[in-house]
Amino acid sequence: MSIIWKKCLETLKDTVPIGQFSVWIQPLKATVKDNTLTIMAPNTSTVDYLKKNLKQKIKAAVAQHDKTLKIEIGIETQQTKKNTKHTTPLFPEYTFDNLVMGSANQIAYGAIQQIAENLKKSPYNPCIIYGGSGLGKTHLMQAAGHLVKEQKPKTKIIYAPVMDFVKNITTSLRHNTIESVKSYYQSADLLLVDDIHMIAGKEKSQEEFFHIFNFLFTTKKQIIFTCDQPPSNIKDLETRLKTRFAQGLNLSLGPPELEMRAAILLKKAENKTININLNEDMALYIASNITDNVRNLEGALLKLKAFIDFSRLGDLIITKEVIDTALGELIKPKAKNMDINDIQKESAKHYGVIVSDLSSSSRKQNIVLARQMAMFITHEMTSLSLSKIGKFFGGRDHSTVLHAIKKIKQKVENEPKTKDEYELLILKLASL
Repeated sequence: MSIIWKKCLETLKDTVPIGQFSVWIQPLKATVKDNTLTIMAPNTSTVDYLKKNLKQKIKAAVAQHDKTLKIEIGIETQQTKKNTKHTTPLFPEYTFDNLVMGSANQIAYGAIQQIAENLKKSPYNPCIIYGGSGLGKTHLMQAAGHLVKEQKPKTKIIYAPVMDFVKNITTSLRHNTIESVKSYYQSADLLLVDDIHMIAGKEKSQEEFFHIFNFLFTTKKQIIFTCDQPPSNIKDLETRLKTRFAQGLNLSLGPPELEMRAAILLKKAENKTININLNEDMALYIASNITDNVRNLEGALLKLKAFIDFSRLGDLIITKEVIDTALGELIKPKAKNMDINDIQKESAKHYGVIVSDLSSSSRKQNIVLARQMAMFITHEMTSLSLSKIGKFFGGRDHSTVLHAIKKIKQKVENEPKTKDEYELLILKLASL
């Protein structure tokens, strides 16, 4: 670096806001030759920004030290030692086509898709998807990358698990190539960063990430992160990063509901790498027992596939008995501890009535069926006596409850439709 440029930097530090100085000016390199000061920027975005916003201040700073110098701003072309970067490609299966949408991810799904379809125009920048392990955060984030790649193949997409970023920073410091690494990340049109919470406590990585973030944000490049918690809750994360993360769209992912879990199982079972004959009822059965996250569902499906393959069951339909044998400890027996309020609520919802109808004197067919089904399930899944059950259904006596139980039991044994309704309600209640 030329002596004159060092003096100019000292001047600019006092005349340019610290944010602009640290992001746009400090990383620049400059040489003097033939009465011309050539300022070298890492990429075209930086050149454009300097010419539009800072060229006059740079000229004024140079003039204070040497009025005869001409100024040129260009892209750095110097040959530097190659610095191997830790990079991770997008996973081919993590697309929107392979995502199942449900109430747990509906808002995040819509927002991420909107971002991907309106790159550089979306107001949601940065976008942070947060939630527990195995809920599909990485899948959703990478789906944006695949969609952008499909619609605009020339777009530069960088996917970076945050520990890869930390490794790159550490290596660059050892080899004195930090500007090359920063330039690499700053060249992204879409930067996808996984597990941003893991940068907490890593001071140098946070400092460099702050500058990269500011550069991309200022040049309207899209940034999407995943995190295991709201960014504001991350301990040992610099306040300036928390503030910038908070200015974007923060989206929470929760555990998928029963129907969504079952749909995920069915979709993955059809995948050519799994390819097992799983029907809807059995998917619901598995989903009612594995309730915490998608990753555990995938693990159960692989375990079931291995059992089928090595037991040589072939294309036979998968039954409850096969699942119980294959998944063993993953399938938990249902205890009789269901809440009668939940039973009434789910029964009413299933038959399209309101909970108060179950205690009413109405004899409408759908209300009677819902009431009798709720009584039957209460008898099956709680330890309440017939008299106590009757009190929860408008003060009916034990003989009325007994009649309802016998009626539904007969229907379940003889009518496939009623049996399916009963089993579906049990699955829903078991997943609460």
